Formats: sequence, structure tokens, C-alpha cells
Amino acid sequence: MIGRTGRVTGRIAPGAVGEVTLQIRGGSEAFYAYASFKGAIIEMGVKVKVDDYQPPLTVFVSPVEPAPWVSPGAKPRSLIQDTLPGRPAHHSYT
Repeated sequence: MIGRTGRVTGRIAPGAVGEVTLQIRGGSEAFYAYASFKGAIIEMGVKVKVDDYQPPLTVFVSPVEPAPWVSPGAKPRSLIQDTLPGRPAHHSYT
């Protein structure tokens, strides 16, 4: 696992678990992901490298390509807002 590359499919941020998809055994699998460097934020779509692996489904990653700049005071957006631009966020649990 260590050294493999994948894509962030769920934003990785301090205090929150993210998600990374990696190519494994001829398919792709999702793993819980944390940034290797404390305080780092890695946005969706960024290519990452696995620095550490904790079985069965947790990886620690760092960006392979430069991450887009995000203002330190920027308000986090939901996945719904990211996928449906121009539409208000709707959460079924509210």
C-alpha cells in the first residue's frame, strides 16, 4: 500500500476523516484518509501518495500534485454544493 497513488474523493481536513480511492487488485477501493502532515487540507480530486497504511482501511497521504490554494478562513462546502453549482444545499437529515 505504501507508495501507491490515488485520488481524493472526500476532502481531507484537520479533525475530519477524508476518503481516497486507490487502484487495488484490478479494481478500485475506497479508504479512510488522513493527511500525513498535521493541519494540511487536501481537496477533492487531488492526486495523492500513500505514506502510511493502517489495516484494514486507513491511509495517511500527501499530495503528489500541487493542491489548489484555499483561504485559511474559507468556509467548508458540502459535497452537494461541489457537485450541483448554483443550487442551494439540501441535506435529507435536516
